[in-house]
Amino acid sequence: MRARCGACATEVDVAGEGRFKCPACGAVNQVSAGQRGVPTAPAPANPAIPFPPTVPVPPAEPSPRIACPECAFSFIVGAVDVATCPNCQADVPVGAGPTDD
Repeated sequence: MRARCGACATEVDVAGEGRFKCPACGAVNQVSAGQRGVPTAPAPANPAIPFPPTVPVPPAEPSPRIACPECAFSFIVGAVDVATCPNCQADVPVGAGPTDD
């Protein structure tokens, strides 16, 4: 009988009903009696084997914004000393360029 892993959709030859471990991703799947075709539901989660803890991703720092002294247009800048205003083309001093340490 062919069964499909519920996690990665890899097709696997199985003897019949019961649990099987996917050789591709390692997910444990359940084939029940009476299922026809290619079953797709994974086995119920085993509470004795918890998922590994997730590591929180620190939030990205917001991009710096400046306002043009000529037209007051606010825009995002990178690490430069002087930026050109995209609205009026004026040179806007930023002072955030790379430092030579």
